[in-house]
Amino acid sequence: MLTFIFTAILEIAGCYYFAQKNYLLSIPLLIAFAWSLTLQPYEPAKTYVIYGGIYIIASAVFAYMTGVVLNYKDIAGILLLLTGVLIML
Repeated sequence: MLTFIFTAILEIAGCYYFAQKNYLLSIPLLIAFAWSLTLQPYEPAKTYVIYGGIYIIASAVFAYMTGVVLNYKDIAGILLLLTGVLIML
């Protein structure tokens, strides 16, 4: 599961810096993100499903860290996703 979290952090950081027009940081991060997908322990289809859930959860955490207020529906969705990801793992 740590490789999925690591992958999500690389993608979110790479996209964040790309949006800030900091290509010196964003391009290596996005290349590392693509490489990190090859480290996943499952077959590709399952990897993308699990990673998708982890990415959504990580995005919500990043949004919260940047000041977005999460409502009860957001939190319920995150818990539902986390449950699904843990079942698949």
